[in-house]
Amino acid sequence: MSRPWWRKARLGEECDEPASHLVRSMAYETLVVGFTAIAVAILAFLVSRGQLEDLYLKARGSAPVSDQVAVLTIGPEALYLWNSEQPQPEITPRDMLAELVRFADQAGASVIVLDVMMEAPQEGDAALAEAVAQANAPVISATRFVPTAPTSKREFQPGLSPTIGDGLHTGFANLQVEQPWLFADGQLVRHAPLVRQVSTARVPTGAWPGNIVGAEQADDALLPSMTLLAAMLHVGSSEQSLLSACPIAPGQVLACSKGTDSLGLPATPLPLEQGMVINFRGPEGHDGIASVRAASVLRAVGPAALARQMGMEMPAQAPELEAALKDKVVLIGRVDRIGEGDADRFVTPYSFPTLVQADMAGVRVQAQVVDTLLSGRHIRQPRLWPWWLVGLGLAVGVVVSGRFVRDDVHATGWSLLAVVLGVLGVLIFKWSDGWSLPLGPPLAGLLLALLAVHGYGWSVEESKRT
Repeated sequence: MSRPWWRKARLGEECDEPASHLVRSMAYETLVVGFTAIAVAILAFLVSRGQLEDLYLKARGSAPVSDQVAVLTIGPEALYLWNSEQPQPEITPRDMLAELVRFADQAGASVIVLDVMMEAPQEGDAALAEAVAQANAPVISATRFVPTAPTSKREFQPGLSPTIGDGLHTGFANLQVEQPWLFADGQLVRHAPLVRQVSTARVPTGAWPGNIVGAEQADDALLPSMTLLAAMLHVGSSEQSLLSACPIAPGQVLACSKGTDSLGLPATPLPLEQGMVINFRGPEGHDGIASVRAASVLRAVGPAALARQMGMEMPAQAPELEAALKDKVVLIGRVDRIGEGDADRFVTPYSFPTLVQADMAGVRVQAQVVDTLLSGRHIRQPRLWPWWLVGLGLAVGVVVSGRFVRDDVHATGWSLLAVVLGVLGVLIFKWSDGWSLPLGPPLAGLLLALLAVHGYGWSVEESKRT
């Protein structure tokens, strides 16, 4: 029988018996279907904006943390304890936040972060302003930068500023979200911007250009994200450190080409203006970051709050809760799905493969960003172009080896190599805690070449049967 072009006749090789045609055809068909399914899955994943880091993070699971961050979570129980008549408030009660700030400060928190938007006056502002003023730890509040239209070169627009006192530090709370169109409406979070930036020159005072509607820019300084600011304050830097590292003169682009090492933090792989790929520490509730329930805190501070209303000062007694917050960056935010909580839940790589479930509260994402900044465990990505050459080399190897290797050995050997490459990528990511091998081009080249070689062989077998 004649052979496909890539196969050479070997000395002593006998022709196949007619009965073996069906067996060979079925084997080829199975191989082709399998390679096609894998190749289509890889291409669909890449076309839908999937990245190998998503798979690496999912496969790795939980990772070590710095033990410098804690989360004080506001859930349904805490909201019910605070006001049983309105247990699902759209706006987080400010007087409740005041009690949580007092407790975190009493516990010895190094920095307190309120992951709550405070863009309009509310009842209880005075109590929160008093708690902020009395706190020994710096208190940071979230402000918002509304993303511009997708065609705009500007990354953020200034939002409204918080209204709680002059002693409150502010940083923007935005996470960079991407919408994978193949996976419905899920907003997938992969990146964390670190400084506010625009890509065109601006004036130092007066109204911003036309596509920044209704906003005034009267300073010459970069605004940090609240996570970057929290990490800076924790290590003893300040907003002035950012101004000194990246001075902005009138008419210059509002950006910063320096890294976090200029702010006293471990260096990021990319400069501040390019943000950071989030090296998530684990899925919701399994990230190793200390977590304290606000409901437990409210039970502990109840007698102290009552005594304060009667004009007496009595510290809350909760040594176990205090120990979990001592000397740490403490982020306070909602984890329920009502009001602000519903608007502050995100899809992360841990929801793979569906990527449609908002599987992590924003405050937990922010906590993992702070932990990454403090620990320096960043995702690092090698240059991509050498891996395209590797993919081309593997494709050539698949085609050439098909002339000398038996079909079943050829298909099995190269398939096992693809599996080994995938496992190796996961293990290197896990062992190094962040080195991300771009194996997409090598795997795509290998599998597509296998599909072409054995697909052609299958078509030859089919033509001989007919």
